[in-house]
Amino acid sequence: MSKEIQFVKNDWEKYLSHNKYLVANYTAGWCGPCQAIKPIVDQLYNDPDRKYAKIEFVRVDLDKERELAARYQGANVPELTKLLDQFSELANNDADAKVRQGNGSNEGGADITKSVIYKDISSYIPKGYEILNDYLYSGQFESLNTVPLYKNEELDVKNVFRINEPQPSTVYSDSDSQLLFYIPFTHITKVYSVLLSFKKPESYKHEESMELDEEDLQNETQVPNLLKVWPNHNNIISFDDANDSNAPHIEEITVADQDSETIWYEAKLKFVRFQKVQSLNLFIDGEDQDYHTLLDKVVIIGVNGESKDQGKLE
Repeated sequence: MSKEIQFVKNDWEKYLSHNKYLVANYTAGWCGPCQAIKPIVDQLYNDPDRKYAKIEFVRVDLDKERELAARYQGANVPELTKLLDQFSELANNDADAKVRQGNGSNEGGADITKSVIYKDISSYIPKGYEILNDYLYSGQFESLNTVPLYKNEELDVKNVFRINEPQPSTVYSDSDSQLLFYIPFTHITKVYSVLLSFKKPESYKHEESMELDEEDLQNETQVPNLLKVWPNHNNIISFDDANDSNAPHIEEITVADQDSETIWYEAKLKFVRFQKVQSLNLFIDGEDQDYHTLLDKVVIIGVNGESKDQGKLE
């Protein structure tokens, strides 16, 4: 899924201060040249070869930001590409320039501390550690037997890893009880723990927008009861391997009775086995193989390290 370029909203100075190499795309609904060049700019920003990965892009509305827009207009594609190539060469030869971590005025992307779940998980983040979800690489992410619970073209399985995603993120296992994720990172990381969020089936209120009907939701769903984790595979493993292999981390998920609707479960990994991690395979299962296993969110805690020069989860 392509990443959308964000519009300036009274934060132009922050964009300038937090992005060493910044391209501003001035646009308006009534401006023919602006609309003509918009898809070209989008293609450049989402170039699969990451040619301009060290350059941030932002859009400026000609009507809402008249002062900024006063000196800039036009739709010269060859000139734009020429200037971008010159800009990219400067950035690539600049030791201080970093691959963009997200579109926005906050350095490194959106402020995770302002996310709706941060207050629930902050106690699970030791001093010196951070949430690694913003460093997941979309291009190679995979999942098996995993379906979004809610019907919406804008929803996908990756939402279960998106910290700041306002839309529903719940997924469920489709044909049996097992879920499998392949999670590549943009950086070499040290992984401390995996947090799983889920609710008891009776806590879900059925809605017409759900893939599961009311009977299935109430009578044929379950919480996770098993987690297996593997580091540094080149791709997603098979379910046969997940069931037969001895994973570096295997943990039975047990949850004491609690009043809160949302349950957060912390799986602390054996840190010595999860250093210099470039990818994870996560296998999640439920107790009854004929039931759907529900999962609301996955958060990975650790230490971010050396960049692998890839893009983040989009």
